[in-house]
Amino acid sequence: MKVWLGSAVVALLACAVPVFGSDESPSLSREPEVTPKVEEAVKRACDWLAKNQDKEGGLKSSYSVAATGLAGLAWLATGSTPHEGPYAENIRRAINFLLKCQAKNGYISENGGYGPSSMYGHGYSTQFLTQAYGMVRDQELGTKLHDAVQRAVNLIEGTQNQFGGWNGSPNGALTDDGSGAVAIMQITALRAAQSCGVSTKEKVIDKSKKYLIEMTNEQGWYAYNWNSRGYGNSAATTGAGMYMIGALNLQEHPKYAKGIKNLMGSCPFLKGGGQQGQWGAAGGWGWYYYTCFYASLAIFQHGGDEWSRWYPAMSTELIKQQRKEGNWDDPYGGVFTSLAVLSLQLPYRYLPMFLEGGAGREGK
Repeated sequence: MKVWLGSAVVALLACAVPVFGSDESPSLSREPEVTPKVEEAVKRACDWLAKNQDKEGGLKSSYSVAATGLAGLAWLATGSTPHEGPYAENIRRAINFLLKCQAKNGYISENGGYGPSSMYGHGYSTQFLTQAYGMVRDQELGTKLHDAVQRAVNLIEGTQNQFGGWNGSPNGALTDDGSGAVAIMQITALRAAQSCGVSTKEKVIDKSKKYLIEMTNEQGWYAYNWNSRGYGNSAATTGAGMYMIGALNLQEHPKYAKGIKNLMGSCPFLKGGGQQGQWGAAGGWGWYYYTCFYASLAIFQHGGDEWSRWYPAMSTELIKQQRKEGNWDDPYGGVFTSLAVLSLQLPYRYLPMFLEGGAGREGK
């Protein structure tokens, strides 16, 4: 049975999340999709991520900021919070690590802002800190998190480029907008911050809406960057793009339905779909676990028959690929494992940031 956290902080922020007693395991949603095999795979993965956390609180990865932000989201998605649950200590240590990695200007990256995680890591870390902020009951920690999230949000807003997207580095003046996927991390972070009462600028979101539509061609494929608009057919970018187009309530645009159809048609674990890593085919699934997560998130949000077909096939395939230690093929020290387990955790519905806006069907 779910118990809803009712602290003053969470009530104020309207970010209530299910929690449980300190000696209990999370009570899962028990949606039809969440089979015992899924639960076992999720636990093994989250345990592996916990073992891969170092004494400083970061994951043992050359991309420690990105990996830690994603692992933190995976631990929160089990139902644990910074105070309760089997991963509470891991969550608190991850928070402390990322707070130490934040520069004065708000940028979260390794080595005082010069690390390899770039704006990808900043976006994931901001998402994690924002979701954790909505769950804290400790006033001192809550104040620290609010300040950190606000500065991280200010950094995002101040680095939006002329197109409406973001660059790989925190510099909006660059002429190349980097990857269109970078924008998805930043917009998701802004939406999460909005939902938890952190100040954001609506004009930044409005500009990003136009960017998302313009980045999607008439066939429903979301581009890698601004200069490649109209070309390419990658599910890796299209999953992220369709997720955010839906999340920002733009799902009535005809490009959205085409994008969802493209994801269903190119999916390697559905009959008639493509192949893992098949770059040459329409919707090639290179960067498999990244693609799987964002495509799954887009289909989850879309809901309906598409999700009913998608999740059983996706979860079966991911569980088959999971290693006995609990991780997946992961040269990035937790990045791919976190994306894979987050894909499995979508029907748990414990992360508010994945349950707002969009088609409003969230797997139903």
